[in-house]
Amino acid sequence: MSLVISQNFVLTDSTPEFPVTLDHPVIGWRNIVTTANIIADNEDLNFPASNLANPATHAHEEWRSDADGVQYLKVTTGSVDDIDYVGIARHNFGSEQIPVRIEDGDGNVLVQEVLLADDSPALFRFTAQSLTEVRIRLDASNGQLPRAAVLYVGKLLVLERMIYVGHTPLKHARKITVQNGRSERGTFLGRIVLGAWRETTIPLSLLSPAWYRDYGGDEFLAVAAETPFFFGWRPQSYPYEIGYCWLIDDPMPVPVGPSNRIAFDLKVSGIV
Repeated sequence: MSLVISQNFVLTDSTPEFPVTLDHPVIGWRNIVTTANIIADNEDLNFPASNLANPATHAHEEWRSDADGVQYLKVTTGSVDDIDYVGIARHNFGSEQIPVRIEDGDGNVLVQEVLLADDSPALFRFTAQSLTEVRIRLDASNGQLPRAAVLYVGKLLVLERMIYVGHTPLKHARKITVQNGRSERGTFLGRIVLGAWRETTIPLSLLSPAWYRDYGGDEFLAVAAETPFFFGWRPQSYPYEIGYCWLIDDPMPVPVGPSNRIAFDLKVSGIV
């Protein structure tokens, strides 16, 4: 679960009306990647780069390279809208020690080369800008074969309020289904874990009606009804607590008195 911020990052989301910091929660739900606009220098014919446009994280739906060496994943944006993040989930870049770098279409570095600590969801953040192409450079020079299941490219939604209490980060939100064994006398005989996953609640409150309606809150909830998203609850302080999540309940935004500001919970499951 990693957040990598460009060395030249400039926060462009903060305004006098909605002042934010690098620790304000971020949601990566806007995604321009489609089966038609992504290509890879190398791909297994049974696991093409177009699979990266599918939000599923199953191994049968991933992209797999068929060669080692330096190689690129390239996304043609087809848009003048600002872009400020790349999200990757279900990859092997950490375990296979494959350095990753984010570039624009001219080869200019957006996020410096980094070696991820593990294979958890990774979020790369850079200054918002209009880009015709985004490239993910993978240096598999030691014989590795890169693979990944999900790729998002788009503009982050920065939440208006920080989260201080009432939230268990997805990394720590373990849920298990178990079967306990015991004898007729009640002696503990062992425990079998039948299933394990991550599940938590993201409490959001004191959101202004203007932010919710005009800045992207309502649009996010409409898309999130069917589509997973990347989430960082306090990205600067806890850059290793990024999750790839999906809703497991319907959020109900409610104005709360006496301020009339909006509050709702995001109940999510996800991978870390």
